[in-house]
Amino acid sequence: MVRFCPRCGGPMLPVKKGSEVYLKCTRCGFEIKSDKKTAEAYRLKYHVGNEKRVRTSKATEAKRLALSPEEREMLQEYYEVFLETFQEEEGGGEE
Repeated sequence: MVRFCPRCGGPMLPVKKGSEVYLKCTRCGFEIKSDKKTAEAYRLKYHVGNEKRVRTSKATEAKRLALSPEEREMLQEYYEVFLETFQEEEGGGEE
């Protein structure tokens, strides 16, 4: 149940000051101390159905990738060729 300001008729919203709850007018700023029953009436409750829920991320365990000996050898050869090519390009650029 919404309460309205006795001065201007504007809607009053709950405002917490310390441990007390007051109802404050959104138009003129009039405040009145709220009782427990009125404060409970202003609580909001949300219900989101399963059809509206969206999965934003999914955590998975990291898998350790182990290279076979053949893959390690191919990778080593690739790096050697890359470094040779890189040195030739760098050496050729200086001359």
